[in-house]
Amino acid sequence: MKPSFLAIDVGNSSIKWGLFDQGVLLEHFRLDLTDVSSWEKSWNTWCKGSINSILICGVVPDVLNNHFRWLKQQSDNVRLISHADLPMQINIDNPAGTGIDRLVASFAALKLVAKNEPVIVVDAGSAVTVDLASCRDGFLGGAIMPGLKLMARSLNQYTAQLPQVSFTDQIRKTSGANTFEAISFGVGNAFLGGVDRLIKKLETQISAKAVLFFTGGDGLLLANHLNEGAGYFPNLVLTGLSLLVEESSDG
Repeated sequence: MKPSFLAIDVGNSSIKWGLFDQGVLLEHFRLDLTDVSSWEKSWNTWCKGSINSILICGVVPDVLNNHFRWLKQQSDNVRLISHADLPMQINIDNPAGTGIDRLVASFAALKLVAKNEPVIVVDAGSAVTVDLASCRDGFLGGAIMPGLKLMARSLNQYTAQLPQVSFTDQIRKTSGANTFEAISFGVGNAFLGGVDRLIKKLETQISAKAVLFFTGGDGLLLANHLNEGAGYFPNLVLTGLSLLVEESSDG
């Protein structure tokens, strides 16, 4: 089966490509933000001669625009998505100033969930966004906080003696017996606790339980600790772009 649609999400640390055919994700991978040779290799390997349409969105303007211009040299059917393209109410002050990845992910969650159920989308990357949406009211905004790695890196960069600490798939559950363990315990639980509190605050706001969607590089870690491993969608933004194409075709 060959892909017919290419979805692209330009993030802070990488460019994600998703190759779809009739709504089915066939392949996905990450590309360097600036390495054009890797773009060309991936295009020639996976896309040349089969891709009919491309949707791209992103939150890094310079990289997004460079990638968009490069794609237009490869295909005549490339669309750069903005908030105005989403068939969803956006009930916030400045839709154009809101990360398009947040909006597309929320659109995807609403399409994937049972009708009338509110959703909370947690995208845990360099930053963490925790957003609320419902079928009735659309996108209702949410919260932004530092991501797990950004928190740990900030301690290292803005203090004289605190070391850089890395995280695996587990958060330390007991107090640290040394500096490394203390940072791991503190940052890891601040990360979990912050996201957990934001979810509860948003559910209080609507007086209802929401269906949780976790995505992003640390999304699985959050799903495992906060939602018994459920609700992890690693390619939620790419899926949202594919669903947008399907909805446009149906319309």
